Amino acid sequence: MKPLIIALTCMLVSVLNADEVAKGKNLFTAKACFTCHQIDPKVPSPTGDALKATKFIGKFWGTEREVTIGIGGAVEKVKMDEKYFLESVEKPMAKIVKGAIPAMAPLPTTLEERKALAAFVKSLSK
Repeated sequence: MKPLIIALTCMLVSVLNADEVAKGKNLFTAKACFTCHQIDPKVPSPTGDALKATKFIGKFWGTEREVTIGIGGAVEKVKMDEKYFLESVEKPMAKIVKGAIPAMAPLPTTLEERKALAAFVKSLSK
């Protein structure tokens, strides 16, 4: 009986995660995130390239990156994880990827929407 419950729980979590990823993908398009953040190596993002915006291609989730704390602040290393991502969407000027041109405005989003965006972006990391 326990293996069946575990299997069903895993299936439910997988379905719920897939739903959150799908919501995040829709938001990524609706909020025009693709304008600056490239997600497909075959589809360039000229605006993002000009701003040196983060690309969500390849293995990026869980990796370390250097950021400046605010504009012109101290340089620190952070991990690209849900906590950092959620903060970056809500307060994009708090930690700016070193070398990027700070241009992102705070997105009017709920915590639920930011979590869905994070699930989608995380799903792109290979």
